[in-house]
Amino acid sequence: MSIAGSMAGFRVVDLSTDLCGPFCTMHLGDAGAEVIKVELPSGDPARRIGPMIADESAVFLSLNRNKKSVVIDYRRPEGRDLVARLACGADVLVEDFGPGRVADLGLGYDNLARDNPRLVGCSISAFGEAGPLKDLPGAELTIQAMAEYTASLGSIGEPPVRVGADIASLNTAIFALQAIFAALFHRERTGAGQRVAVSQFGSLLHMRGIMWHALSNPDDWYGFHLDSYTYPAEHGYQTKNGPMYFILRHGSSEDWDRFVIELGMEEYLNDPRFGNYGRRATGIGQHAADVRPIWEEAFKGRTREEIIDLVRSIGGDAVPILDYPALVSHPQVEALGAFTKIEHPTAGLFTTLAPVVRFSQTPTAIYSAPPTLGQHTGDVLQSMGLSISEIDALRVAAIIA
Repeated sequence: MSIAGSMAGFRVVDLSTDLCGPFCTMHLGDAGAEVIKVELPSGDPARRIGPMIADESAVFLSLNRNKKSVVIDYRRPEGRDLVARLACGADVLVEDFGPGRVADLGLGYDNLARDNPRLVGCSISAFGEAGPLKDLPGAELTIQAMAEYTASLGSIGEPPVRVGADIASLNTAIFALQAIFAALFHRERTGAGQRVAVSQFGSLLHMRGIMWHALSNPDDWYGFHLDSYTYPAEHGYQTKNGPMYFILRHGSSEDWDRFVIELGMEEYLNDPRFGNYGRRATGIGQHAADVRPIWEEAFKGRTREEIIDLVRSIGGDAVPILDYPALVSHPQVEALGAFTKIEHPTAGLFTTLAPVVRFSQTPTAIYSAPPTLGQHTGDVLQSMGLSISEIDALRVAAIIA
């Protein structure tokens, strides 16, 4: 398959493991970059995270398409030399060893940039490169808790709840991706590479910032984000056949009157809790939580499809609250082409999410399945100029596999 992505011709050396770094480099691969995933002989720890599909980790499969796996034991001097040679011909190197540790191996950015000043190095850490926590390994729940994300989840008076998605890992990967692109853009203008660094803790603080600004000495204690710590858990509105969610935003007074009459709620037409044509009583409206039972009483004899159609007819937003089976079969998901299938040499055909970004001229694509451990070691080393006999000697010495 020919590669037409915007990153075609760029080489990325990926020393990262688990979720964050691999999610970042996968998107570089989707854009056409040659991503060389360097693994120790034991492999990326994500290869052992269950559930498994024919002895392959579902987590690893979801994060490592469009990559080549090269096994090099960079804990040994000969292995470090090979990684340094790889970096010498690369455009980007991504690592997540933690502050100072890659330098301790002799593979720090300053060392590599002496031979390749155009190299863009990206370092990912849990808590950053300074401060009392900089050497902690971090974990998703640890970082969510530290960044206060669990404080506004769950039900009031009950224990906090983590965000279900791995937002610390995955959003940091997106910030890292942005930083890499910005550094490459700088390099195109100046010819000089540089090192960029991003932390999971810092990324979550950044994302939390909108709410904290809203909470800082407001003139009026009501509005977007101000009830984040006291708003009850959002389960939607129950209807005859399942939950849905709706807000009212664009309707006129005539639309509001028709909506209320259609639902048999005329007694609430002049209720101040339903002011501003119902906007105070839905979504993040001031009285939305208080009047939820009133809405559900009006909805209980109707299907959610009926309610959704009615809300949309007056300019509001309404959607069903879906479980996973209903979501993946929804026509909007199908129209987006959100899922695709990949044929893997051992796991067989599996379903995964397709690249999310659409380019008109340089399309993203899935060029290759997630690699088996060390699948491309020989090919990549030959591309670096090593002979078959040199590669065999490294294999006998257990430097590569």
